[in-house]
Amino acid sequence: MRDLHAIARLQDVRSAVRGDLAGGFLDAVREQDGEAVAAVMGFVSSALVQAGDRLGLGALRRIAVSGEARGCVIVVEGEQVITAAVEPGRAVAAVEKVLENPVDGKV
Repeated sequence: MRDLHAIARLQDVRSAVRGDLAGGFLDAVREQDGEAVAAVMGFVSSALVQAGDRLGLGALRRIAVSGEARGCVIVVEGEQVITAAVEPGRAVAAVEKVLENPVDGKV
């Protein structure tokens, strides 16, 4: 399982939350309302995992959305969901790359 605190230390990551697919809150770094974030991301992740299966893509592992000011990366690992809030939005791709290919197995 990825280290939530290591993810939060990545450049441009403003906060990180760990929850589960049912919306349960497990941990947060620099996020005041981690329980609400975990609930929303659990619902979104569950719906997208199901959509991936129905589209023949298999279970989706990572979701990234970004606007000009902010972005969000969601990583699904088994029944757990990690969400990273990224600022500015253009930095989402760099954070995704680090999450996909951790250095020395860390992150």
